[in-house]
Amino acid sequence: MNPAIEILRLHSYAGPNIYGPHAGVLLRIRHSRDAAQDLREQIRDAAQMVGLVIAYLETEAHPYDSGFLLQARFNTNQPTIGAALCRIVVDALRLDVTDTDALVNLAEECRQATLSAAAVQLLAEARRRGMPTLIRPDGKLQLGYASRHWVCDPQAATIPLPPWERIGSIPITLVTGHDLRSSLVEHSAAPFHEAGMPIYSADGLDCSALRDLLCDPSIEALVVGLDTESIVQYGLPLDRCEQAVIGDMGGPRPPSADSDAEWLRAIGLPMLLSHNPARFNLGDARLHALIHYAPNGVVNL
Repeated sequence: MNPAIEILRLHSYAGPNIYGPHAGVLLRIRHSRDAAQDLREQIRDAAQMVGLVIAYLETEAHPYDSGFLLQARFNTNQPTIGAALCRIVVDALRLDVTDTDALVNLAEECRQATLSAAAVQLLAEARRRGMPTLIRPDGKLQLGYASRHWVCDPQAATIPLPPWERIGSIPITLVTGHDLRSSLVEHSAAPFHEAGMPIYSADGLDCSALRDLLCDPSIEALVVGLDTESIVQYGLPLDRCEQAVIGDMGGPRPPSADSDAEWLRAIGLPMLLSHNPARFNLGDARLHALIHYAPNGVVNL
């Protein structure tokens, strides 16, 4: 038994996140030695045992206090199961014995969440057409967002042909920051109100709340202020937006961010999802490091 082994961070990302554009898992643990290779092998073997498909598995080690900080990252379409797998792996490292019953149970959970061949083909066709997709909280597969979405059972052997002409995204504005965020949400929603267009706006939303709105068929356009702590922990449940508004780096560092760099990445994440120039508060010099990474440039607020 090695009581020095301890989980410091375990994040399951629903989608684009501060470390990459895909759903996945980040694990950081305290260890008495450089066991990065052991951690990699344990995660790989456990994933194969439960039937979890993972990609781009990376591990690294850094001196930390009197021992080492080990980090593992990987992509997976089932991040919740991936995070549970990491807990089992860390327990195995700590106790020098693997909980095979836990792995068996996780394998069954993974099997139940596996998409049918028909759903896999449907996803491939949706991506070929550039359609957004997501797995809903009820486990259903959704193509499109909000009022332009369509839902099916991802375990069904056969799936009806979707109404492709009605499926797609909606106008979505994502606002980040702290001190200015609430007022920027109101300012961003104002043009919709002035034009008499239906718009749903809200501030301080976490990943789960935003996903719920993306599943709401009554919503035709969204302006949302995003909780920075939730972005650090869970990423974002969508892969696109029409407009990103980057407000400020005010307030305290989010508890789940281990550095100012992670905090800054979380604030800037929406600009990577927008096909338009990001609306940017150039008055906050702490944000300037993000400008180089804006794929379509920035315009001042």
